[in-house]
This record gives sequence, C-alpha cells and structure tokens, in this order.
Amino acid sequence: MAYYPYTKVQLSLVISFVINIMMMTNASIFKPRITEQFISDLPQNTHLLYVHCQSRDDDLKVHTLKPGDQFDFSFRRSILGTTHFHCNFKWDTKYSEFDVFYREKSVCKYHEFTENDLYCTWLVKDSAIFLARTKHPSPSPSEFQFAYAWA
Repeated sequence: MAYYPYTKVQLSLVISFVINIMMMTNASIFKPRITEQFISDLPQNTHLLYVHCQSRDDDLKVHTLKPGDQFDFSFRRSILGTTHFHCNFKWDTKYSEFDVFYREKSVCKYHEFTENDLYCTWLVKDSAIFLARTKHPSPSPSEFQFAYAWA
C-alpha cells in the first residue's frame, strides 16, 4: 500500500490556500501590463490641464500638465476582472470625466490585445479628448480617434 503524507482534506486546503493567494495578489505575473498615458496637446500659453485618476484602491492624485507634458501609470488586470480606473480632466472652464479602464464599459477595451501589453494613450486637445489603443507606447497621429467631448 502506498504512503501519502497528506490526506485529501489537507491537499484541498493547500490548493484552496494557493488559489486564495493568487487571487489576493491578482495573479499579476500572468497578465499583460496596461499603460494609461495622458498627453496635453493644448495650445501654448494657455491654462494648465488637471488630470485626476483613481481606482477603488489607489488615488493617483491630481497631475498638472502644461502643453506637451505627459503623465502615465501602468497596472495589470485583477484575476476577477474588477480593475476599474476613473479619471477626470479640467482645463480652463472645460471638464470631462469617464472610466479609462473598466471591463467592457470603457473605450479602452482590453480584449483586443489579450496576449500583449496594451497602451491606451489619451490625447487631450482643446476640441475634445482622443484615444489611441496600441501595442506600442508611441502612437502615430493617425491612430488617435475621438473618444470624449468636453462638458
């Protein structure tokens, strides 16, 4: 008769523990990195752009961008698919806010780049806010599409 040092109950507990740890750490080593980039393409000698992004867990604080400045952050989706980042933008009297990443609800959808890193580059202009979803960090002007209007 074979000798097993662990009972089925003990093995079940160990497996449950490992799965729990993976879920708590979001199993990030298995997920591609997502980078949200924000570029101020506003006219020179104008008001500053204020960008404030946050998730349920992290407040990335307000970032002040002069024309030509850039702010970015990176993350990996949670194993449960609950990753949610929301940003608001204020420039002069204009304001806009939206989810920059949240499952299928955001314009920057993840499913299009399942195996590679994803770059969501937001170009903020005086006319509107544009988005380029790419697999590389420097999109060409032709890759940007209208995303949101100013309120």
